[in-house]
Amino acid sequence: MVNNNKIILGLLAFAIVFGNVSAGQAQGTKEQQTQVKTAAKQTKLPIVIEADQLSFSDETGDIFANGKVVITNQGQRVEAEHIDGNTKLNEVWINDKATFSMQGTTPRDSTELTGSHTLYNYKIKTGSMEQAKGKVEHNYVSGQNISIFPDKYIINNGTTTQCPAKIPDYHISADKIEIWPGDHMIAYNAKFWIGNTVIFTMPKYRVGLKPGEGKSEFPRIGYDSDNGVYIMQHIEYPVNNKLSAYANLDYYTKVDFKPSVGLIQRESNYSVSVEQGNFQDNDSNWIKKEPEFKFSYYPHKLGNLPINYTFTASYGKWTDANKTSWHQDYNLYFTHDPIKLNRTMNLYLGTGFERIQESYDNSAQNIFKYDVTVDKKWSDRFSSWVGYHYTQNNKSLFSYGSDNLDRKLNAGVTYKIDKMNSIGITRNYNMVTQKVDDLDYIWYRNLHCWQATITYKSKESKIKFDISTMRW
Repeated sequence: MVNNNKIILGLLAFAIVFGNVSAGQAQGTKEQQTQVKTAAKQTKLPIVIEADQLSFSDETGDIFANGKVVITNQGQRVEAEHIDGNTKLNEVWINDKATFSMQGTTPRDSTELTGSHTLYNYKIKTGSMEQAKGKVEHNYVSGQNISIFPDKYIINNGTTTQCPAKIPDYHISADKIEIWPGDHMIAYNAKFWIGNTVIFTMPKYRVGLKPGEGKSEFPRIGYDSDNGVYIMQHIEYPVNNKLSAYANLDYYTKVDFKPSVGLIQRESNYSVSVEQGNFQDNDSNWIKKEPEFKFSYYPHKLGNLPINYTFTASYGKWTDANKTSWHQDYNLYFTHDPIKLNRTMNLYLGTGFERIQESYDNSAQNIFKYDVTVDKKWSDRFSSWVGYHYTQNNKSLFSYGSDNLDRKLNAGVTYKIDKMNSIGITRNYNMVTQKVDDLDYIWYRNLHCWQATITYKSKESKIKFDISTMRW
């Protein structure tokens, strides 16, 4: 009966605000309880409040709730032991400890903040907390004051990091941090810390939060057989809310300083950029862009179909060790949503068309491609994948960014030895020559909030060692 009264009173308190249920229905008969539940369903109330003890005044709108108080509102949730509020102001306030949470598409995308002196307006979904800390999607944050808005969070005199440890290995502190979940973050008067040491400062710093977009603001170090020991540093400065200037300051002991700089304008559906400098692909092929302009249309659904598409167009001057060419590249690619073959197996399909034009030899290539990949999770420790990739007319002028195999079968396995160590094997098989093109052995080592990766390329007798911050 306590639980029923708690739920009914919570619904009733807000039903009264909308004028569909009278205060007299707070009586506990079964008939009246049914009327309250029916009224709540009919009005489709977005707010539910639950507590061990709950009372309100229809005249003043005042609310009093005590004991395991939970307020839910379209994915948002506030929890505390005691709250006061007013239904006419659409506000609640909590002096002691309170927790605010927001559901995400996955547990890792969710938000949860804990603090004191909380004020929350459940109608317009805004609020504030003092001495707060917690997680905003993939970022662990703390702040003297955190303001909550429907589309962003503002952290004053706070910190942020992607290191989940109680005492993080690295973090950013700033006078103000603005986070637009799933989009970007801006930190003002930012200091970048490794341990207890500030390694550099910036008056304003921006980082993208879209999947695959964010680059670590902390140095990346390593070694590979082609370039020697390297240290990489990415820095991005926001000119305004959409336009940013960035620099990649990369140094290699064998090939010296290889910097690149650029400007990028990020809109809601696309980005436009211009960049200049030195760039390397995964096969250690170098190119110099002097400069290159690029348009990128973000992934979008194809109508109501389970298909996404992307489009990129670029034009610029490319130079390698042997030649210079004005390079044009237009790429349209379609991907199907993952298809679940069973509980632990997924199928991925993709196809697209690319056109490349070069001024060096007046060439034009029309490239058709398609990709099929299946992955399988055999256990919590062991997983595998295999893929078939076809590329038609794949003879490019530049080695940079091109796949030298027309028909390729690749496969890999990963085994988690323990919580700190994993090993993997990947293989590329050339289906034209019927020979193994690449065979790589990989060791992953968790270094608290960093990850070390050692890759041995057996076909080339080359080794690569890399240490970087762990990213989502």
